[in-house]
Amino acid sequence: MKKTFVTLIILLVMTLQSMTAFATVDHGGPQRMWTVPTVFSVDEPVTFYFDMTDAGFKEGIDLYLWCWNPSEPDAGNWENSSNFAKLKYEGENVYSMTITPTKYFSQGASTMSETDVYNTCQTDDWAGFWCRLKTKDGAEESDVFQAPDSRSTWKEFAKSNSACKFYATSFTGNTLTLTEGFTLNKALTIVFNPDLFTVGGKTMTEFTKQSSFGGFKLHSGLNDWTFLQGVKVWIDGCMKKTNIHKLTNGYYEISMTSPYDYYSWNYADDGSQASTLLKADEQIDNLAWLVVGILNNDWGGTSSDYLNKAGSAEVYPDPIFSYFPTKVSTQDIITFIRKYNGKRDGVLKYKIDAGNKTFTGTIDGTRDKRQVSVNLLEQLASVSASSMTLTITNEAGATLISTEIPLFTVDE
Repeated sequence: MKKTFVTLIILLVMTLQSMTAFATVDHGGPQRMWTVPTVFSVDEPVTFYFDMTDAGFKEGIDLYLWCWNPSEPDAGNWENSSNFAKLKYEGENVYSMTITPTKYFSQGASTMSETDVYNTCQTDDWAGFWCRLKTKDGAEESDVFQAPDSRSTWKEFAKSNSACKFYATSFTGNTLTLTEGFTLNKALTIVFNPDLFTVGGKTMTEFTKQSSFGGFKLHSGLNDWTFLQGVKVWIDGCMKKTNIHKLTNGYYEISMTSPYDYYSWNYADDGSQASTLLKADEQIDNLAWLVVGILNNDWGGTSSDYLNKAGSAEVYPDPIFSYFPTKVSTQDIITFIRKYNGKRDGVLKYKIDAGNKTFTGTIDGTRDKRQVSVNLLEQLASVSASSMTLTITNEAGATLISTEIPLFTVDE
């Protein structure tokens, strides 16, 4: 009987250990998501970006995509994600993955063809890209989230009857919104309706029917052509960089990871890449541009000149630290607040030194606001001190705050 009891205890311990070994740690989802191009076709390469600030994963940890709609290409590999599902770490808690969705979702365990994937992603009843991000072994996972897709944007563009439209990445809070007011450091895609936009007095559709047609190119520059990327037909790299290409849905588009990336360098006449001296914090007012139609490997016609105004860049506020009450004794509860933290600060740590007593803790919350309340009566009951030194560090150990806080006696 005793032997049986011991055996049961051993089995119970083994079961608990097994359950612990396979327990999955749940984290939050992406704070922000966006794509380049900002408006994309699923049979074209697209880069998805995931800002995992405050999600709970260790900064820079390898993460993998687990997506099950329109198909589940990595099915059966939860505990050992395939290499094709690995994301790239961009820094600042941002991860990316560049895929052609029709190819990605027709590989691995998927039974769908590229055509199946494309057709599914055009329908109104398609549920969208439902995903998690996870560690390779599945020990940690994000919340379920829906990655961006462009179905509604294409429909809106078609209904707008616009010949051309700018779609720049912008956020309302943390929600992705596309706006015509582009900014220097956010993604931008320009979309053209070839039946309405004219080049050389013809619609783009009519222009393509000429026997010597060689494509459409964007001749453009920021701030009234100051930071120029011209169309130089004798330079293959320039022709590729400025190319406006046609999509399966019939529209044309050109995309930039950001105007800064695009206009900070251009092709010199000898084919070399030259800096335009554009600064990452340059004040930009507009984008001057026109479309060049290529005939016989040369400029064969242009559109009218256009000038699109820039929008207002999103500026994240500088950090603000405060505590209350501002007059504090060893018998108070004091609250520390740090707003607008750095993207890589993570969970903050505090250390308090008072007299011969030192104690520590963490300051949880989100990037926008991290806060903690500390019971000084509990921590400093037997301490005699006229002040305490507060030190706050970020996840990497860098000191953010170091300040002395006076401690008043109760009768003061």
